Amino acid sequence: MMRSGFATALLTTLAACSTSSSPAAPGEDSGLDVAAVEAGPTDAHEAGADASTTPAFRVALSVSPFTATLLASGVAFSDGTRTATTAADLQKLYVAHGSNEVFVRVATEMTHPAGHAEDHSYAAAIAASALARSLGLPLNPELGLWANYGDVTCQPPPDFTGYPSLTLPGAWNTLTVDQMLPVLRAYGTLMAHAILDPGTEVRIWDIGNEVDFGTAGVAPNGINCSGWIAPDGVDPAIGTQTVLALLMMAEPARAAWLAAHVWPAEARLLSAVADGIRAVDPKARFATHISQATDTAFAQAFYQAMHAGGFSPDELGFSYYPSASASATRGADFRATVAAVRADFGKPVFIAEFAYPAGPIGGGAYGSWTHAFPSYPVSPGGQADLLQALASWGIASGVSGIRYWAPEVFVSGWGGLAIFAAPTTGPSTAGPAMDSIVKGIAAPNVSAFHD
Repeated sequence: MMRSGFATALLTTLAACSTSSSPAAPGEDSGLDVAAVEAGPTDAHEAGADASTTPAFRVALSVSPFTATLLASGVAFSDGTRTATTAADLQKLYVAHGSNEVFVRVATEMTHPAGHAEDHSYAAAIAASALARSLGLPLNPELGLWANYGDVTCQPPPDFTGYPSLTLPGAWNTLTVDQMLPVLRAYGTLMAHAILDPGTEVRIWDIGNEVDFGTAGVAPNGINCSGWIAPDGVDPAIGTQTVLALLMMAEPARAAWLAAHVWPAEARLLSAVADGIRAVDPKARFATHISQATDTAFAQAFYQAMHAGGFSPDELGFSYYPSASASATRGADFRATVAAVRADFGKPVFIAEFAYPAGPIGGGAYGSWTHAFPSYPVSPGGQADLLQALASWGIASGVSGIRYWAPEVFVSGWGGLAIFAAPTTGPSTAGPAMDSIVKGIAAPNVSAFHD
């Protein structure tokens, strides 16, 4: 989540921001039961499992694609004990609050384009790999399969011009699926060597970002979708459809159209990238994620189509932004989705993107995402309580982890959705939600998260 309009707003805000501070001496640890992160998801599917082989709950507090821009502007971050003025310092701060992985979102572009607030480049992936190694943490790479950025609203094609070893038989939009597969397989192998050969640990690879309606340019025309070209070599019908029209369809018709025209190809494309990575690491594990977390039937249909097409992820991912909707059933609907896909596939669910407001968000596309649950008001305390309840319910319900999205991006346009507050003087200070995931997983409770 977060398209270019927000990134532009971030740059504008930071250009006027002169906030800076001197780093404070590191203090003592938070005193939280950080060892609780060693506990993995538990429910009927894991009953009797050997605890030594159960993966740790993924406390995915991590630097984001926006971290470098914020730090370069002179912003510092603090939890009240330690102050961070570098990406390494910020990740160490997250580790002090339970974080056990570093995340990096990877486009096919080689370097950070000038004037962009977010950095998804190959160079950023290599830097994040080095950061993870330096801190002894696993890296969670997300290979987006687009040139710069894509999500549910827009899935433009990749651009492999920076990779001399990858040869395309023609323009990407003219290729058939069979012609795309060897290119994506080779890209997966290339990225696996680039990340793994220096010694980086990767416990799981994400392929694609919010891939509800396609990936790697094999998708209908999106909303304000710069760079999209109809993938006529795959199926000319895709070029006649739009994301907006699909979103306006009733769920059965939407899933039926995608199952006929997009999902079979998409499963093969995702599988090709996974095959390329497995050529380097035969034991590699994979995930992807979609945005329609509260549409249970759609989620089941999507993952069933992926499985039928040859891509069977080890974790089933969802973006979940509950305050984006005022639906009275958005909590129950998400719980139902998790239970349904768990029953269908016996795999854990990963909450790949999550945020909930602690205060006003500001303008822009996310400004209206302030629809509070009755039990969790829009406040720092409400944000912390909901995240803790979600983690408590999640670890008891087959959820493998939670990635809080862009916790440091306090600027208008994301604002209250961040865990760090906008600074007035001195550093940006973390709210109580920083400790919520660790507190929640220390007290598993299948009834903790309610509407």
